[in-house]
Amino acid sequence: MPNAIIRQDFSRLIRRATAFFIVAALHAVVSVSVFARVNCPDQGRRLSADEYCRLYAEEAQRQMKKYGIPASITLAQGMFESGYGSSYIAVKGNNHFGIKAYHGWTGAVVRCDDDDRAEPFCKFSSVKEGYEYHSKFLRESTRYASLFKLSSTDYKGWAKGLQKCGYATNPKYPQLLIDVIERYDLAAYDKTSTKTLAKASDKKKAQTASKSKSNSRSRGKASATIARPVQKSSQRLKYVVTTRMDNLSSLAKEFHLSERQLRNWNDLPKGYQLHEGEIVYLQGKREKSERAFPTHKVALGESLQSISQRYGVTVKSIVRRNKLRSATVQPGQVLKLR
Repeated sequence: MPNAIIRQDFSRLIRRATAFFIVAALHAVVSVSVFARVNCPDQGRRLSADEYCRLYAEEAQRQMKKYGIPASITLAQGMFESGYGSSYIAVKGNNHFGIKAYHGWTGAVVRCDDDDRAEPFCKFSSVKEGYEYHSKFLRESTRYASLFKLSSTDYKGWAKGLQKCGYATNPKYPQLLIDVIERYDLAAYDKTSTKTLAKASDKKKAQTASKSKSNSRSRGKASATIARPVQKSSQRLKYVVTTRMDNLSSLAKEFHLSERQLRNWNDLPKGYQLHEGEIVYLQGKREKSERAFPTHKVALGESLQSISQRYGVTVKSIVRRNKLRSATVQPGQVLKLR
């Protein structure tokens, strides 16, 4: 009889210990993998830090005002986690923070291989919605409560605190964020409005343009009126990334071009309305792609125009090279680009 009692007690102890370790393991999985640095291949063009800030700094500052998270931290995390806006889930799901579809998420998802195959990540209707969800999650989670005792200008404290609270498992995560913030002076967004910073940046560029006047006064005047940096693609094509205030008419005036030139160079129909974050080339595109990208597999939602913009290749040359009978392409179709 005593042996039977001992066996029962031992069996009960084993069951309790097993249950404890299962719960602990589940807690660890949920707490560590809600946010993830995604390893899927990049799908979009990697933005420069300046481009990323022009598009999203205002939203980061709005989140700071609403929730108390430093705008510099939000921007640095968004840049780092999304590969400066180029990652698969950033492009397909407007998800710049690697947020997995856990904790009762009932919205749309985008799937991507991470720790497991085809893991679900939250898909948002806009980048703004993704920023809001990220901020709200941090604010409402007791795990990160200690962070909100810090100043919204203490980006170093926040970077170290995120690591301490279990946001990321990489021990170098705090320094990675701090490096991004200090390299691109993102801390300025914790103290100054984006409008003030934009004015200061434009003033500095205008002064630089004025100082670098060459022989022609008119040339110097034209340079000073350009209010944003002109980027160069890997195809050595000049382009800009649009803001929500842009249209073809305003861009034509800003860069002393005609609307017709911009439409032709970017394969745009008459009456086309630009959207925020689009690439607009300021010169004609190439007849073929770089050697590194001889083909492209069409993804859901892509068009010939969007593919041509991505690689800096004219729609006409893609149609001719692939002997297409129409401008419609299907998901999974492989197009020759050179």
